[in-house]
Parts: sequence; structure tokens; C-alpha cells
Amino acid sequence: MTAGSPGGRGRSLHCARCGALNGSDFDRCIRCGAPLLAPAVHAPPARGPLDGRSLLATKALVAITAFVFVGQMMAAHARGLGLLSGWDSSNYLRFGALLVVPGAPFEPFRLLSAVFVHMGVLHFAMNMFTLGMLARSAEPAIGSARFAIAYVVTGVAGFAASAGWNVLVQPEVVLTAGASGAVFGVMGLLLGWLVRRRDPRWKDLALQAVFYIVLFGFVVNASNTGIRINNAAHIGGLLSGALLGAIYAGPTRRRYDGVANAGALVGVLACVASLALAQRSPVWRAAESLEGRSGLEPPGIEERLDQR
Repeated sequence: MTAGSPGGRGRSLHCARCGALNGSDFDRCIRCGAPLLAPAVHAPPARGPLDGRSLLATKALVAITAFVFVGQMMAAHARGLGLLSGWDSSNYLRFGALLVVPGAPFEPFRLLSAVFVHMGVLHFAMNMFTLGMLARSAEPAIGSARFAIAYVVTGVAGFAASAGWNVLVQPEVVLTAGASGAVFGVMGLLLGWLVRRRDPRWKDLALQAVFYIVLFGFVVNASNTGIRINNAAHIGGLLSGALLGAIYAGPTRRRYDGVANAGALVGVLACVASLALAQRSPVWRAAESLEGRSGLEPPGIEERLDQR
């Protein structure tokens, strides 16, 4: 960091790369080291990634998730189920949960829609709280557009890893849902970013990831409490997020900013489309019909709580 000319005093500068606020006498960003250029008085606003300081992507993703959860609660109430009681499998499937049946076809859009479905109030609250905590560091660093892309990609990668595990490695019928694969993706995003920037704080973040995945996830599954943590989705989200974080931390090219903005819009539209497809799917109607005839949960379906 070096001091600039005194002629630029009196106006704070925002870094075009990471969005950090810098003093008017700085010529390099205090956070990422990028050169700072004072904008011309009458210059048009620069075209670039959406400003991450407003947490626009995080707010939009939380809003979609909350909207889906309210829908789940209303559907459960209509069937006489309480807010804190276990809900029917048809409820989860109706709003987009992923059903994996080895040897049978599945609906690919559920790899994305399942990110926005939760299996109870605690599940929803924990994931959204953790997302908010991590996003406060991640989104301002990379911008809202790239954050939205990373959230969608890591969420899909997490459930793809989960489906692959339950089909190829440990074949079993599983009903799974939750945002924590994408939340771990945000953690991986920060980890990859810090490692690429050679920031020593990556070590503390890596220890946190190991704690939540190994000590929390595997220990809970081994305790036979009835709650199954989807470790495959967590690991898949974390690794894909770390890869994206390392890519984002590299040299940026402004000519790709428009592509990032368009990609974020496509990602959000894909989220909405996947949720709409889940509503039109015959799978949840078949499960609801079976539940109505038997008064029991569909046989052979294991509900796996994908939470941290």
C-alpha cells in the first residue's frame, strides 16, 4: 500500500475487483492489492460484476428458500401436520427434494431444486444462519454475480456427489434435501480464495471444515440418533467451492463481467424453473396417494437430513 497524490483527497474509493472501501490517498486496494483509479467526475458507471457489498445474491437465495419453506409449512398444515412434527415424504418431493433409487431413472432437475427444500424448522434455520455468516465475507470479495453462480454450481455438485455415492458406492434408496451442500460450497469458496491469495487464515477455515464434516457429520451418523447427515453432499459442495474460489482469486478480466452477470441470471432462473418442475412432477402425487391409502410413509424411503 502506498500513498497517492493529495489531489484525490476527500473521496473514498471502492476497489473494482473486491469492492473494499479504501481511503482517498491509497493507490492500491488495502484488501486485494489491485490498483485504484479515481473515477472521472462525468464518466458513466463502469460495467462490471454486481456489487457484493449489498449481499444481493444472498438475500435473493434466502428469499427463494424461505418462500419454498413457507410453502412446505402450508402444505403440511393442510394435511393436519404440525410445524415441529415430521412431514410426509410427499411434502418434500412436491417442493423439490431429491429421491435416489438405484437402478431407476430420476429427475435431474431435483439436483438443483433440492437445495431449497428443508426437512424442518431447525434444518432451515441452521442452514440459513450459517449461509448468512459465510456470505458476509464471501460475497463482497467476489461480487454478487459470481457468488450466485458458485452457490448454484456447488449445490448441484453436492447432490450429484450424493446421488453418485448412493448409486455406485453404497446403493440405497434415499430422500435428501437441504442447502448445506451449497453452504459448504461457500465455505470451500472462501477456502480456495484464501489459499490462492496465500492468506494464512485458510488454515483456520480448513480446520472448521474438517470439524463440521468429520467430527460432526460422521459422528452423528455413527450415533444412530435417527438423523442422517449427507456427508457426500457436504464434501462435494466443499471441494467444488474450493475449486471455484481458487479460480475467482486469480487475475480478473473485466470483459468477462457481463458473462458473469448473465450467468447469475441464468442460474437464478434455473432455480425457479427446477422448483416449478417439482410441483408438476407425478412423483410426489404418487407418494401422496400411497400415503393416503396406507396411512404410513412410503416403504423403502430413508429421509436424510442434509444439515450441518
